[in-house]
Amino acid sequence: MCGSVPDRKTAARFVTILLLAMLSSCAYSFSSGLPSHIKSVAVPLFTNETNEFGIAEEVSDRLVSALVRDGTLRVVADESEASSVILGTIRVYTEEPFSYNSNEEVDQYIIRITTEVRFHDRVKDEVLWESSRVFASATYPNEGPAERTTGLGEVIDLVVEEILNGIVAGW
Repeated sequence: MCGSVPDRKTAARFVTILLLAMLSSCAYSFSSGLPSHIKSVAVPLFTNETNEFGIAEEVSDRLVSALVRDGTLRVVADESEASSVILGTIRVYTEEPFSYNSNEEVDQYIIRITTEVRFHDRVKDEVLWESSRVFASATYPNEGPAERTTGLGEVIDLVVEEILNGIVAGW
């Protein structure tokens, strides 16, 4: 019969096909917004302006590991082979009592780190992102050296996350 109303199954199929067609045309891209010529990055050892021994090495190493995991940029050891470079300075490192127990003994300590970071485009010789205050803090219980190491690792990871977000996700 011409001009008849389609049955429910036919109408449901039509709506499903229409929805699938609309959804497939709305594909999202999660690619980085970095300039197309930025493919690699070098991370020279951060400068340490604090008295905390080994902090620059730890931040630099963890940043390299985070960049490798992220995969947006290829990490290279030689700065002359990189299209970009991350330069950093650890400006502030503090570690002090955060809370006390009922016996007025330190219950927790807090570690604070402030870094200055610059992400430099070596091809066009321009700064792509910079921050004079990448800051993070973390507390740890006063129970021994292992807890301090864990607290220090936590605050370094937070700093690295902020740097990575500024460089990769900031676009």
